Amino acid sequence: MNKKKILIVDDEKNIRMTVKNCLNETEYLVDIAVNGEEGYEMIQSTQYDLVLLDIKMPGLSGMEVLKKVRDSNSTVSVVMMTAYGTVENAVEAMKLGAVDFLSKPFTPDEIRTVVKKVTLRKDLEEVNLESYSDLIEFAKKCIIDKEFGKAATFLKKAISIEVEAADPHNLLGVLSEMNMDVRKAQIHYRAALALEPSHKAASNNLSRTTNYSYTKNGIDLGENLEKGKS
Repeated sequence: MNKKKILIVDDEKNIRMTVKNCLNETEYLVDIAVNGEEGYEMIQSTQYDLVLLDIKMPGLSGMEVLKKVRDSNSTVSVVMMTAYGTVENAVEAMKLGAVDFLSKPFTPDEIRTVVKKVTLRKDLEEVNLESYSDLIEFAKKCIIDKEFGKAATFLKKAISIEVEAADPHNLLGVLSEMNMDVRKAQIHYRAALALEPSHKAASNNLSRTTNYSYTKNGIDLGENLEKGKS
């Protein structure tokens, strides 16, 4: 069994060690970087299966690292770690393939769950998609590959299987915003709220898009996005 290579990039030592200690050494080879500059250099020199990247760091921020990584044509999977309920410039983050987020503080189970899902995602094949979870994960894979139209198609297929699921509607709303169609995005956010009135991400996104001074900053992809349904 080939171990998956994972890089943890965070300026807080306790976060780095907490995440590392949660990952089974028999399954993963784990490296750590103490800031964005070191993290970017390590990503350039080593082929990782996954990068766990803190979004707020002094010097080179997580968003800046993500952009530099994508500008270098790397398609490594990236999970953004944030202590904030929303992510500034998340439309840009999603365009760069950041579709998985861990909101601090997170539990060991949450860390292990998202790492397992993301590392297995690359093995998904379009012809073998059956479950709601597989369709959501493949849609995320399409987003990472910048196949946004294809991602929307699989999110709609996920809805056909789980008609009460709110998360696919929220994601479709985000994709609509990426296509500069705010009205269509609002329709998706309202659909998510009709299915799940307490859906925080959809509520935040609808409120933001209906403000007099509309802004994409603070768009909410959902804190539990990596888990499928909220």
